[in-house]
Amino acid sequence: TSMFDLETRKNNTNNLLDFLTKILKNFSDKPEISGLLVFTFHWLCLGIPLIQIGVGKINNLFYLSCFVWILIFIFHIYFNGCILTRLERKLWDTNEWYGPWCFLFKTVELYYDNNKISRNFANNTFYCWGIFLSVYAIVRVLYHTR
Repeated sequence: TSMFDLETRKNNTNNLLDFLTKILKNFSDKPEISGLLVFTFHWLCLGIPLIQIGVGKINNLFYLSCFVWILIFIFHIYFNGCILTRLERKLWDTNEWYGPWCFLFKTVELYYDNNKISRNFANNTFYCWGIFLSVYAIVRVLYHTR
């Protein structure tokens, strides 16, 4: 079997989540605290490169930030969602958490009379974000080099 077939990806995802959960037990026996550690790491890994892409100078750090986001998109496609959000959900024992998208998605759910966000909607939102961020970064580079 290929590492890209659905069953293999599901097994790899579950094995990685189990492995990370065991590692996090070295920091805290309480899954709530471990979830907070993952949450903080998650937001830093997204936020710092995002700020650099958004308003930082076009330099090596900018290109490194673009590379980080490319990896995020690749992992998102492979794991059919964010592996860190999945880990947060597992630690907090909830399916109501959407990671950094939570504030947007919860607002959408409220607006549409508490209709739950589907995985398809969540993934499509992320892909649209990826297209926007890619175009934005390319435009910044093109206008910077003129």
